[in-house]
Amino acid sequence: MKVINNKVTPAFGAIPIARTKNKFKGLTTKIDLYELTKFDRRFIENLAENSDFSTNLAKMEEFDRNRWKKVFDYTIESAQNTENQAVIAFSGHKPCGILSFFDEVSSIFLDAVCAIPQHGGKRVNLGGTTLIYQLFKFAESYKVKNITLSAVTDGPFDVISKYKRLGFKDLGMEGDYVKMSCNQYKIKEKLKELSSVIEYEPVKNPEKVNLEDLIV
Repeated sequence: MKVINNKVTPAFGAIPIARTKNKFKGLTTKIDLYELTKFDRRFIENLAENSDFSTNLAKMEEFDRNRWKKVFDYTIESAQNTENQAVIAFSGHKPCGILSFFDEVSSIFLDAVCAIPQHGGKRVNLGGTTLIYQLFKFAESYKVKNITLSAVTDGPFDVISKYKRLGFKDLGMEGDYVKMSCNQYKIKEKLKELSSVIEYEPVKNPEKVNLEDLIV
């Protein structure tokens, strides 16, 4: 990794993690993944301010639109927590998803993950799945025993079923959420399975980038 002189340290510092090509229903989508750092706070704040849910999701029912926005706002807040590790996904020079998690004792807790609506209210194909794939990569690297999460039941999408397809087990209700877990053996299995649709290339010797420069 490039060493930055403290006297000229820029106010940005996102670290490229991987470049991916994802296949979904005959279509190939490129998604690039970046780890956020404390220097990306301004970018994240601007992302929150400029994400127009009302326009992009005008055709969606108001309740579902507001619920998606609530999940997005929580994810933004979580990503800004200096105790968390966060990843942002870009596709077509636009942010398409964000994920935040933190370490627990021999495990990872997925605190938040959210797709960012594109023009016309569309989601990027396999955007969320690619972020979870990266989380599985981290879990494998950290040698954790499992990943846990608390899934919403009243969101605009059926996330419970999606997490189950990704290897998570339903552990029952916990307040208004469903507690779920994916153990290290299932993580390994799903990484192998998802590699058939996600072509993953880690970035070697990454240099920190300004995320604003990626947007066209």
